[in-house]
Amino acid sequence: MFTGDSCHNLNEIVIFPHSIIFAIFKLYFFWDFLKWDILHITFEGGRSGEMKQWSIVILAIACAAVLWLGNQQWKEKVLVKSDPATGATRATVSTAGTTEQLPDHEQDLSAYTRNWPEAAQTLFKRTVAEERSFKILLAGSKALGENDTGWANLLATELDQTYGDAVDVSVKSYDSTSLEFIQANKQAELAAEQADLVLLEPFILMNNGEVDNDQAAEHYSLIIAAIHTAKPDAVVLLQPANPLSNARFYPLQVEALKAYADANGLDYLDHWQAWPESEAERLQLLAGGDPSFPNEAGHKLWADYLIDYFIAN
Repeated sequence: MFTGDSCHNLNEIVIFPHSIIFAIFKLYFFWDFLKWDILHITFEGGRSGEMKQWSIVILAIACAAVLWLGNQQWKEKVLVKSDPATGATRATVSTAGTTEQLPDHEQDLSAYTRNWPEAAQTLFKRTVAEERSFKILLAGSKALGENDTGWANLLATELDQTYGDAVDVSVKSYDSTSLEFIQANKQAELAAEQADLVLLEPFILMNNGEVDNDQAAEHYSLIIAAIHTAKPDAVVLLQPANPLSNARFYPLQVEALKAYADANGLDYLDHWQAWPESEAERLQLLAGGDPSFPNEAGHKLWADYLIDYFIAN
């Protein structure tokens, strides 16, 4: 693939081929041979002036024909075009009658999305084709982290560095249960983001001991309905908050959330698979502050799982 600023404003680049150079050498020897014929005709006393003129005309026509044919042959072999939609260049190479289209920048970015739901992949390609950013919303409780070392900010940074202007990532966290969230009509704030993809941690840890599973499921549905009302083709992903050490009822809440995702056809990102099973090791990822939420190392582990999902290698 050709890259660089010089390629962005050109519709077509054709490189001067070696075949044309060889053709010029051939014409030179042809002219050398023809020149002696002309001199021979001149010394023989023929119509030398007229023959010279016709010989020069014939030579000029032959030269133009060879140059044009050589250039056309090369253009069939190598043709580099600029995509007006993205400004990226795309090379098409013809070999033995077959044409292979090399991947451009847009296709390279799409490769990173292969872990996403199919609907999200299709929507991403469409937004890139329309030259607008694919909006990603990371939402949930304060389990998202409240500073730059929180998993949400770590993920947002990686998405920005990988996808650049092709994505627009926003983070919204709330210190509330799902009941308090609905009562304050905060779902309208999420809907107003008009996000193409929403990764929602639905206040499951904040609900622990406060909101039962059936009521929580109703809240999830209200949040998702608001998002889809504002943007029907939005893709919603669910994930739990962080695991706890020595918890008894909280894991049951998490299982209920996973069952809700399955029943409603929603992708569920089970980052708990990345956490250590050992209670002692898990406690090390929660120690240092509020034991209900991850410390910096715990947020890093959580972020790494999500980065691997959103940026496939």
